[in-house]
Amino acid sequence: MRRLLPALAWLVACSSAEPPLSTVTSLHCPSPGQLPFRLASTGFQSSSNRTLATNDPQNKDEASDTLGNPGGVMASVYLADDQSPSTAAVDYHGAKARTTPTDGLRARALAGENVSLWTYDAAQTAWRSIGRGTTGDDGSYDLPATGFVASNGAPVYAMLEADSSCAEHFDYLLPRGAKVVVTDIDGTLTTDDLQVVMQLADETYVPAMMTAADRLMQAWAMKGYPVVYLTARPHVLRAETRGWLADLGFPAGPLITENAALTADAYKTLWLNRMIQSFGWEIMAAYGNADTDITAYANAHVALDHTFIIGPLGGTGGTIAIPSNDFSQHIQTFVAAQPANP
Repeated sequence: MRRLLPALAWLVACSSAEPPLSTVTSLHCPSPGQLPFRLASTGFQSSSNRTLATNDPQNKDEASDTLGNPGGVMASVYLADDQSPSTAAVDYHGAKARTTPTDGLRARALAGENVSLWTYDAAQTAWRSIGRGTTGDDGSYDLPATGFVASNGAPVYAMLEADSSCAEHFDYLLPRGAKVVVTDIDGTLTTDDLQVVMQLADETYVPAMMTAADRLMQAWAMKGYPVVYLTARPHVLRAETRGWLADLGFPAGPLITENAALTADAYKTLWLNRMIQSFGWEIMAAYGNADTDITAYANAHVALDHTFIIGPLGGTGGTIAIPSNDFSQHIQTFVAAQPANP
């Protein structure tokens, strides 16, 4: 019996030991699997949240992107419509929520849960924790005082410590004079406005893509032009939108969703003016399909010969039409002729 005691103690120790850390330097959200760092807590803080996550497993997390100038004015995509970009610190704002696989427009909040922010520091070859907080009654969290700004395109992961799921924040700070490409999503990158509706009713549905839309944005990115995704989709659809763009190979870029207080053309005009007037960026090409896109680009004085409209409204108001719902020819002619962006 005495000989068995050390062996039993070893088995108990092994059974209670924490799992080993992975060696990855990036996470696949929302379900990253084995983590490369230890979270400060595990398990849901309330039984009601645990039940919600079990019964409504579809992820509806939101995570902000921040746009602006290095060391200058910045704006979160959640910035109120009546506020201007400022030099305030980056505010990592988001929400933790779930829904059913067939009710994607509704988000059910996970209140009172621990959230921590993590990023991989390539210079130090190590993971860093840059902030921690708790979700409010509406599932939202705000971590404005981290003092951290991520490199352009480097994700800051908002971890729900309860189940180790994640959502990605991004900071895109470009100098004044930066040249960017702006694109709508529904009916421009997707084949029509109904694709997202079908996705919300069935989480397994993959919205159909306009021909060569992915290659178009990849071509711009390969030339060094950041791509800004400017959509009238509300913030509650950030998870689905970010996931679709990533899964279909679109280049990473700021995703601007709306506060649902303005009309689509007014909201897009607001953000175009923030980019052009507040940040001093130059829009090299603007893509859309709807009259609201045409109006917003015109309101912001985007050059007509750099305003490209796909679908039935192509060519309206002096814009340039993309023929046959196919970006292939446009890539070979217009994009190929553009210089590399240093």
